[in-house]
Amino acid sequence: MAFGVGPGGRARPFGRAEPLRVPTTTGSSGAEAKPRPTDRPILLLSVQRGTLSIELDAPFAVGPLVATELAIALPSVRFPVDLTGGVTRFRHRRGVLGRLAVSARTEDLAAFAAPRARGVLGEGTPEIGIVATEVGLRVGMRLGRAALAFDVVIAPNERDVRLVPERARGMGLGAPPHVLALRVLAEVCRPFGRLAGSAVILPDAVASLVRHVMPAAGARAPSVHGARWEAPAVEEMSLSLRADATASPPALPAAAIRAIEQAELTADADAIAASGDLEEARRRYLLALERAPRHPEISSRIAWIDVAEGERAEAALSTLVDAIPAIDAGLLGGALLAAIGDEGGAVAAYARAAHAEAFGPLAALVWLEVARISPELATRLDALDQAVVRSPSLEDARWARIEARLDVGDAQGARVDAEHLEAAARGPEARHRIWSRAADAFLSRGYVAEARVLFERALRYAPDSPEAALGLALSLRAAGEGRRALDLLARAASLAARAGRTLPSVEIELARALVEHASDRPAAIARVRAIPPGLVQTAEARALEGRWRAELGDLAGASLALARLREAAEAVSPDDPDRAAAVAAMLVEAADIEENARGDLRAAQRHLGIAIRLRPRDRQIGAAFRRISTELGRAAPAPPPQAAPPPVPAEEIVPSDRAPSFTPPAPSVESARSLDEAPTNDEDDESDEILVERLTDKLRANPHDHEVALRLADALARLGRDLELFALLSARIEEGGEEVRRELWPRRRAVLERLAETARAEGRPSEAELYEMMAASEED
Repeated sequence: MAFGVGPGGRARPFGRAEPLRVPTTTGSSGAEAKPRPTDRPILLLSVQRGTLSIELDAPFAVGPLVATELAIALPSVRFPVDLTGGVTRFRHRRGVLGRLAVSARTEDLAAFAAPRARGVLGEGTPEIGIVATEVGLRVGMRLGRAALAFDVVIAPNERDVRLVPERARGMGLGAPPHVLALRVLAEVCRPFGRLAGSAVILPDAVASLVRHVMPAAGARAPSVHGARWEAPAVEEMSLSLRADATASPPALPAAAIRAIEQAELTADADAIAASGDLEEARRRYLLALERAPRHPEISSRIAWIDVAEGERAEAALSTLVDAIPAIDAGLLGGALLAAIGDEGGAVAAYARAAHAEAFGPLAALVWLEVARISPELATRLDALDQAVVRSPSLEDARWARIEARLDVGDAQGARVDAEHLEAAARGPEARHRIWSRAADAFLSRGYVAEARVLFERALRYAPDSPEAALGLALSLRAAGEGRRALDLLARAASLAARAGRTLPSVEIELARALVEHASDRPAAIARVRAIPPGLVQTAEARALEGRWRAELGDLAGASLALARLREAAEAVSPDDPDRAAAVAAMLVEAADIEENARGDLRAAQRHLGIAIRLRPRDRQIGAAFRRISTELGRAAPAPPPQAAPPPVPAEEIVPSDRAPSFTPPAPSVESARSLDEAPTNDEDDESDEILVERLTDKLRANPHDHEVALRLADALARLGRDLELFALLSARIEEGGEEVRRELWPRRRAVLERLAETARAEGRPSEAELYEMMAASEED
């Protein structure tokens, strides 16, 4: 006979002398419902084969796990015995564990793991999905444009449980996927698990579980001697493990045995990789590869390290293809083929990987990558369709398809995608953002009427939004309703001011409208002047201010505004090609204003110099810079004369058809006389200043005298007059042949290096970068 004790502590008899099976309840549909875990363990007594035992009366949750069975034999109790007191009477006796069974639903594991994995993929809690496999679990996690997926092989060993990650892959990661998989497992299992080589070990998991359950029920933890884990049992949405004192060593499947062997091969390398020393880990992986040649997983881990380190695509590909064809290597193969420029192979590899990927968000990100690198529009659209199918909630996929559909003229399809995004959004603010972004996409591609409707819809959710009012105004202006657009822009500026904000885009567009439709340049200048420095729109605001001041005749104010444009342009990076091109165009216009309206060639040269830094391969900008530099060389001023010179005799005037391209300073009266009186071989005895004047005059008389030009260059170099020397050499190179270019290029490179060093020492870093860039181009 068995006696049970419920929550009230009363003993109750059972008709059979066997462990209690928790009775099931039947719902209205007639299907059996599983018992729900209790808040605290409920124990009962049972008698089986003459042995008194303490067992669980109902499942009990231990974190994400649920203890479904727990039987503790009390062999020290001898019959006959009084069972009136129930469990309370025997709870302090030390028993022996007979069996233990735990299970976990995959959705509970995912909910438990998500907050513990925070920070692995970035700032924030990732989205995690877990499914059961034949040998353990398949884990996928995503945060923004970063996704990681890996398999976890559960390999029990006596009372320990080993968790071995394998087949790690991902996109948008800053580290090798296998390293991140180890970190995720270690964080999720903390503090009960520890990272040991290639696995996370849950040491003596049997004892840990019973020591948690029994004290929570007010009973003594039993001895677990002899208890062993059996192989895990997998169901569709759950996983269960069972430990039994009479069980034989677990019979693991072949996949688990293979994972354990692989973990032993790479234990040292994986431990070092998890610590962050990827170079040493790579060396250890290579040693492991010598022991197990052409091992696919080890080769993949080496290649992933090379991908993470960057600029090692060829080495990584060479390592990978020794073990597996790149096109069959999944995401890793696609990344390597794309890195070496094989777009067709990369698309094929990515497509295979996406079709085989079980984690939907990662598959969708792979399809997005296919769409990005695919040269064919049809392939791009098909990839975006696949991305949306694999992860309908992935906003990036929807937005990418909206833009692609607009590019091919499918405005209706783009509108449908925007409506899906609106349906998934929660709250008026989120829906306002969706319709504002969609309207911007329509407007930027010329769908003026549709954009107008969408901006109006955005205003429905946020009627006081200055951004939406700005978008609607731009739509109206594009539709030819300039006057109404001006009123709406004024309202947008008023809404922003009412909210205590200054929106640079609103101020710039309102200023443009004031010029275009009201011809009010002073008011427009006041608007753009209000935009502070350090913003993305600062450069455009300064360029517009300079243009409008020049049109009003305020050339001094225009020059000041354009100088501020130059300061704003120095903060622009050439790595942002679109913005760099736009700012470079503003600088070219500024140089034109400085040259033609003000006649300031030096300022024009500075504008063009920064434009070259932003667009170093733009031939028109380069040609304009060289032309300005040459003209500056021709107009280089001479030192002030000691006395007023007399009129130059007519016979000494250089004919116009012999005018040199480089016009050095005019000589003084004394130097002109000494040129006639002193012999040439006495030049070395004179000072370099006088020598420069003499040689300059000679070169003016005969601009084709290359020997005189070289001697003049030497004298300028000794005097440290590098700007004049640079102008001289540039003019000679520009007008000379290939032989002259080869001869003078080393000299000009040296001058540029000195100019860069001087500019940097005097606190002009942008000018120094310009000279350094020009010096580097001399080597091409």
